[in-house]
This record gives sequence, C-alpha cells and structure tokens, in this order.
Amino acid sequence: MFFWFICCLVDMWLISASDEICPELPPVDNSIFVAKEGEGQILGTYLCNSGYHLVGEKTLFCNASKGWNAPAPECRLGHCPDPLLVNGEFSSLEPVNVNDTITFKCNEHYVLKGSNWSRCLENHTWVPPFPVCKSRDCDPPENPTHGYFEGIDFNSGSTITYYCEARYCLVGTQHQQCIDGEWSSTLPVCELIREAPKPAELELEKALLAFQESEEICKAVENFTQRLKKSGLMMEKVKCSLEIRKADLKAKMLP
Repeated sequence: MFFWFICCLVDMWLISASDEICPELPPVDNSIFVAKEGEGQILGTYLCNSGYHLVGEKTLFCNASKGWNAPAPECRLGHCPDPLLVNGEFSSLEPVNVNDTITFKCNEHYVLKGSNWSRCLENHTWVPPFPVCKSRDCDPPENPTHGYFEGIDFNSGSTITYYCEARYCLVGTQHQQCIDGEWSSTLPVCELIREAPKPAELELEKALLAFQESEEICKAVENFTQRLKKSGLMMEKVKCSLEIRKADLKAKMLP
C-alpha cells in the first residue's frame, strides 16, 4: 500500500537563517516522513509502515546552501532485512515478519561459524547475528621466529611439523593438524637454549648414567624422574640441555 504523510512541526522548508529553500525530497512508498527545524538546519526522519524495513539513511539533514546529506531511503517489504549467507543457505525466502526465525546451513566443504538460527525483532534487527560459512581448509601457517614448518598440504585433516634453528628449543606443540579451517594449536615459539649451571649438569649426568645402567625400564624411569625433581631440573630444561648436546655434536661432525 502506498502511504505518504508529511508532519511539519515548524515551517518545513524554510530556514530562519536564510531565505533559501531546501529541495523537496521525493516521496518514499510505505513510509511516514517527519521533519523539524532547529539550529539553522532541517532534520527529516523516515519511518517505514508495519511490515516494511528501512534501507538507507533513516534521518536526513538539510542546510539550504548544501542540500540534503543523502538521498531518500527505501522501505522494502519484510519487517527485517533479507537474510544473507555466502557459501550457504537459509530456511526462508519469503518477506520476514516480527518473531520469524530462520535457520542456516553451509555448503559442502564449509563449516558454520556462529549461531545456526536467528530471529527477527521489533527493532528490525536479527538476533543472534548472521553466521558465516568458513572453508574447512586452513590458511597457510606462520613461521615462528628462528623456526620453520614442514608441510605443503593445508587441506582439512592435513598435518604440519614445526622445527627450530640450531641452538633454539621448541616450546609448544610441534605437530599440528588442520581441523575445520583452524590449526589445532597456537603457534609454538623457538627459545634460545641457555646452558644449565654446572651443578645441574652434573646431576643430569648422574641421572642419565643411572638410567642407562638400570635393567628394569620402569624402575629406571622412576629413578630418573626422582633425581630430576631433587636437583630442581624440569623436563623442559633437560630437553634443552639435550638439544645443546645435539647441536654441539652436529657442529663437530662438520668438516
């Protein structure tokens, strides 16, 4: 239904500070236009009729010398804006009324990020917000400082492995998998290996020697762990200490 109404609280088209006249805006179907004058300019507000939603600027202002700041909006059928989902589909294609609920589904090889439903409210908005459909494949991973990864396949289910440069120790998850468009863990870091104090090195030597001499593997592991705890050595320090030895051995083997 076409409905156009102008409500003037003051003389709509004249500005007290000027004899110039604001250009008349074109009528907008299925709307009410309310205008008032104040502080040297005219303010106009469009209100869509029930069952229609606004597309464009709701409130316009006019300085006679410059004209209106934006073109007239539109009032389109449906209480809320048409739903949108790239790489997916939703349950309704009809104009939307208040309290209507729609559901969302992504196309094959895409995963839904966000809510799988949304409801049209009285204020012409959708709640919760529309979701997005994200590819199940992952973006290329980053390289940690002083490190790198191996792997050329970033598709869903693929795995990459992180390594550090010589004399750097990897802290974090070394093997990561692409799961529904996200890598399974945060990016690891490569920390500079610092040699353990000499007393700690001696305790590590004793623990390793006791481990090698033990005939029972379970007992050997238990004794090794107890020695480390007594000496204050953590497994991360032990790992880094072994990495130092590995790097030193590689350096000695080079011609």
